[in-house]
Amino acid sequence: MNYLVLDLETANPDCASICQIGIVTVENGEIVDTISHLIDPQDRFDYWNIKVHGIEPDHVAGCPSFCDILPKLAPLLDGKIIVTHGSFDRIAITKACQRYDLPVFDALWLDNQTVVRRTWPQFARRGYSLGNLAQHFGIEFRHHDALEDAVATAHIFRRALSESGRSASAWVSAIAERTHRQPSILVQGASDGPFSGKTVVFTGRMQIARKEAARRAAAQGFSVGGTVSPATTLLCVGGERPSLGKSAKERDAERLISGGHPISIVSESEFWRLLSA
Repeated sequence: MNYLVLDLETANPDCASICQIGIVTVENGEIVDTISHLIDPQDRFDYWNIKVHGIEPDHVAGCPSFCDILPKLAPLLDGKIIVTHGSFDRIAITKACQRYDLPVFDALWLDNQTVVRRTWPQFARRGYSLGNLAQHFGIEFRHHDALEDAVATAHIFRRALSESGRSASAWVSAIAERTHRQPSILVQGASDGPFSGKTVVFTGRMQIARKEAARRAAAQGFSVGGTVSPATTLLCVGGERPSLGKSAKERDAERLISGGHPISIVSESEFWRLLSA
């Protein structure tokens, strides 16, 4: 089974400000090629982003822009299974294409975090971050270098395939089937409700059944989503889970927020107070 693994770094919280891309080609379970490019984001570099990945403006001086490099990479990416660790990289590619008015290549995106969660649920306690997983499996890498992250993800994903007994294409089908059963909008909000036009997503252990929570939210106008997306208005976090860390939905929301999307994260009690106000 052949697939690609992709990772990105950005210059600032805007996820379209791609400054490095790393791509790993896997054929028949083996890494056969790697690509790494520094990219001029044509945007400012944020101090905190530099602190994370170490890429500074002078490092990308004279490097191609995303607009220059994507047409060269598109033949490699188009029509392939592309594995990423989390949804950030997929969103960043889409946003960068929108920024430069470029067509988004057709690919089958596969989130390695989702694969890991279903293969090894015991990692919920420590979290599904790339760093935690690499440490557990004894994978040494330079975190937040796009190519190093992509290679580490490839090694973890390969272990997950072996452990689960599924191929990459089987995982794509399994996740697509689940997504079909749980569409992005699970319940449409009442058009005359005070929160009509807004979308809430629930995560964590709720004090009441999810179906009842969705019913109450929809009665007040909220549409209820199954996954966090740029269309999400509010993420309601149920229960206390300090030992388990943040859920995937919380991490997705925080990444979208850092990219400029106005998503609010509230506790369950805060959400019910909002509805009763």
